[in-house]
Amino acid sequence: MHTKGKTMEIGAWSDKGRIRENNEDSFFAEKDGSIFIVADGVGGQNAGEVASGIAVSEISGYFNQNRDMLKKGSRYVFECVEKGMLLANEKILERSEEKEEFSKMATTAVIVVIRGSCAYISNVGDSRAYLAREGQLIKLTEDHTMANQLIREGRLTEEEVQFMAQKQIALNMFSTITKALGDNEKVEPDHFLVELEEDDILLLCTDGLYNEVSGEEILEILQKEKDMESACKVLVDKANEAGGRDNITVITIRIGE
Repeated sequence: MHTKGKTMEIGAWSDKGRIRENNEDSFFAEKDGSIFIVADGVGGQNAGEVASGIAVSEISGYFNQNRDMLKKGSRYVFECVEKGMLLANEKILERSEEKEEFSKMATTAVIVVIRGSCAYISNVGDSRAYLAREGQLIKLTEDHTMANQLIREGRLTEEEVQFMAQKQIALNMFSTITKALGDNEKVEPDHFLVELEEDDILLLCTDGLYNEVSGEEILEILQKEKDMESACKVLVDKANEAGGRDNITVITIRIGE
């Protein structure tokens, strides 16, 4: 697969894990390699998968309907994504009023749009985007969680948070998301721009991966596996071996010439 100026190899995998009855994650990996989305739904019964499914459908749908907008310039990419997220947010809020079991449903979303040699990254919630480059795994997004707020305030370190997540300590803190689609009428995503280089690997994932598998292990798998589909499967298997306490969704994108 290729986009203007870059070739790409893409992999995607999703699994419900070993504990959860349903998979409330949703994802979208476009065949021509332009837009990628991972969403992690929250809510009772099947509400989480409803919310994440709406997010993926509305955002990818808006993007597809407004590709001409992107021809005007790169600055329209984030505008296009934001409008898609706003539509998704409105739809989730509407659906949450239709049935009692949909009440208070919401979803995270991390989105990557690749245009030319640039990756445009947007997120709400705690689903993440990473960049593997030159032997390093770089976290590109900022989690919208109570735990991360405590890190920013200097009350916890990232190492302490990672340890507590893997040991399932302070569950209420880790389950408290401070931004999500469907949470309220406002949509306030963070945006990041990355200039891509040959051999870069972009990783989108839900917390079911990074709460179970360390950054060092993730990087080792990305570097070791020959193709991106295999890398996704190995990452999911590794998360399940570590406990599989949540749904696990992974998209990987390797950048070629």
